[in-house]
Amino acid sequence: MSLKHAILGFLDMTPLSGYDLKKMFDASVNFYWPATHSQIYRTLNRMLEDGLVTQEIVHQEDYPDKKVYHVTDEGRRKLRDWLVTPGEELPTVRHRLLVQLAWADRLENEEIITLLEAYADKLRRRLELYHSQDQRSQLGYARTERERYLWQLILDNGIGTYERELEWAEGAIAGLRDFAGR
Repeated sequence: MSLKHAILGFLDMTPLSGYDLKKMFDASVNFYWPATHSQIYRTLNRMLEDGLVTQEIVHQEDYPDKKVYHVTDEGRRKLRDWLVTPGEELPTVRHRLLVQLAWADRLENEEIITLLEAYADKLRRRLELYHSQDQRSQLGYARTERERYLWQLILDNGIGTYERELEWAEGAIAGLRDFAGR
């Protein structure tokens, strides 16, 4: 996936400013495709040059003028072309803790357990967020029942992924405690 395609998807739903796009990212796809303000604005500028979006300047009385982006017909074609193209690759996994564990035999048992417990705490917080009413309320922005179903599938995938990671971390902690008892 590219950031461009995510932006096209959001703008296909409704015209948005760069600021509003960032808020949409943070409230939805950020869990599996994060983007910074600078990445979003840089990509929007390229999309403007490529004719995938247009920009409307909206005058605001008490604030600076706002740039609102609209997807063009060409942008919709690019989005559709991307949507029907199967992905060739599996997701890239970059997992710092796994790299740390590869050489953690140099640490004391409790030091390794501390790393795993910190990771498990982060997983629990992420799961709380996934289960939160805020996250569930995002489903209300779906335009159709099928879109709501697809978004629910994505949320369920995130929940399942983090629940499995938490189960693994808790099992690793228990296993290391068994080593300490030997």
